[in-house]
Amino acid sequence: MKKKFFITCFFISIWLIFTSCSTPNTLKEPTYTVWTDFGTYSDFQSTFNTTLEDGYYLRFEFTSEQWSELSVSSTVEGRHSWTKSQIKDWLIGRGFGETESTKEVAWLTTINHGFIASRTNNTVYLILK
Repeated sequence: MKKKFFITCFFISIWLIFTSCSTPNTLKEPTYTVWTDFGTYSDFQSTFNTTLEDGYYLRFEFTSEQWSELSVSSTVEGRHSWTKSQIKDWLIGRGFGETESTKEVAWLTTINHGFIASRTNNTVYLILK
């Protein structure tokens, strides 16, 4: 009887080992380091020397050299580790439509470094990667 009990316990413990394995990290959705910020339109205009019409957005891809210069001043303020869906939610919250946000998330998550700027009245919202 003791032998049967130990054999049963042995098989149960083996079964538990194989069925309680954690999910592999390969199934986890990737995250991207992004920074979000906002400022006045006049500050945006003087910093980037470009115009941005109210209700519109633009995107820009940085070269490695440009990113090196810019990243020196990067701080933890406004820094996030977001999934594609979190980036999309942020864009939608800034007036992007479903189609636009899907397209821009795909672009932002495939480039090395860049930003999307969106203007609403006198405020410009930025997301950088």
